[in-house]
Amino acid sequence: MAQFTTISEILEAVKEEELDFIRFHFSDADGVFKELDVPPALLESAFSKGLPFDNSVGGTFKPTGSDLMLKPDPRTFSILDYGRQNYGRVVCELTFLDGQPFDGCVRSALKLFVRKIYQAGYTFSVSSSLSFYLFDASFVASGESFSPSPETIMKTEAVKREILSALNVAEIDIVSLRQMHQGGPISIVFKEGSVLRTADNIMTAKYLVTDVARRHNLHASFMPKPATTMEGLTTTFGFTLMKDEFNEFYHPDQEMMISDKARGFIAGIFKHIRAICAVTNPTVNSYKRIVQKGKAPYYVSWSAVDRHSLIRLPSSRGRATRIEVQNADSSCNPYLSLLVLIAAGISGIDDNLKTIPAVNFETHDYSESEKQALSAGTLPNTLREALLAFNNDALIREALSDSISSSIYQTGIFEWSDYIGCVHTWELEKYL
Repeated sequence: MAQFTTISEILEAVKEEELDFIRFHFSDADGVFKELDVPPALLESAFSKGLPFDNSVGGTFKPTGSDLMLKPDPRTFSILDYGRQNYGRVVCELTFLDGQPFDGCVRSALKLFVRKIYQAGYTFSVSSSLSFYLFDASFVASGESFSPSPETIMKTEAVKREILSALNVAEIDIVSLRQMHQGGPISIVFKEGSVLRTADNIMTAKYLVTDVARRHNLHASFMPKPATTMEGLTTTFGFTLMKDEFNEFYHPDQEMMISDKARGFIAGIFKHIRAICAVTNPTVNSYKRIVQKGKAPYYVSWSAVDRHSLIRLPSSRGRATRIEVQNADSSCNPYLSLLVLIAAGISGIDDNLKTIPAVNFETHDYSESEKQALSAGTLPNTLREALLAFNNDALIREALSDSISSSIYQTGIFEWSDYIGCVHTWELEKYL
């Protein structure tokens, strides 16, 4: 993402471009960028000292008291000049006023975790994808299945072109932006990058997609399952473990040409997957996507062939060998999702865990009992099940800070309680 190597280069570019403001972005607890627009005159001081910030605006994991500092990361600075706009933006971390890391900052949590595992000998790179829908006002109002009008189709094409331009300006490298059919989900496939940059890229892409759609009078949705008849939205993460330019998940002489470390990584994720779902699938609606006979993974299995498995091994080997996790949805917070998935995978490597056999065929037409027999269980059926597993999983909770873990659990339980207290359309149609 970075197009500048020093802070002085950034300050000079801001002056030359005559930018009116710099947009400071930071992630809230739900994985959505909050923003503050800052005059250029304050940028140099913000880089060196931070910018005082009252987090009572909401959306963060709150400490005692409300005053924090926004500390911009100069490596994320870019000038966004797409769509007749021209302003600077930078991704920030939250610290206490004395400069110490705030334990509720999700970006800092991932950054510190990556540093810790690097010191233990682990260096990961990640490929990823993000899917979303573009709706017009009629769908947002009704929530029924979506059949776009000719006008909406034309707007969608314009939005896709402008999203590509915006991603390019933000220096986010992608493989493709694709939509398989009109009215269907749109997917951005990102190029492989470092763990932190991958999370930054997903967050920035969400922001840009939402911004571009809004200015074309469309609504960008990352809701996991917008309607019963519609395809769910996915975020995928493909992990590669590197050491001295060598992919440690690859082994040419072992079955499927993957190493014991790869199998341990898979086994670690399987062991903790029900707790992980509280992070990767964080809403009530997430579990409308994870159902039997659906396209999303439901059974805990892995395969190089079956595209409905929880973990998929793409066919490439050698340097390109990767482990692709497919259960996360587009509402997830990528900072926290990457953290817990890697923590679980590393635990499997360190503990020499053994995984179940791979599924070497497509299971789409198999019965549910046959799929169950090939798996290590199922994903949670509800947010409540995931939260209970999360609350009882010491490794996943300890990988996060106490502040973040407690907030995930309490916020989720509140959402679940609110949901089950509501009378829904299905109940009215069935029982009234």
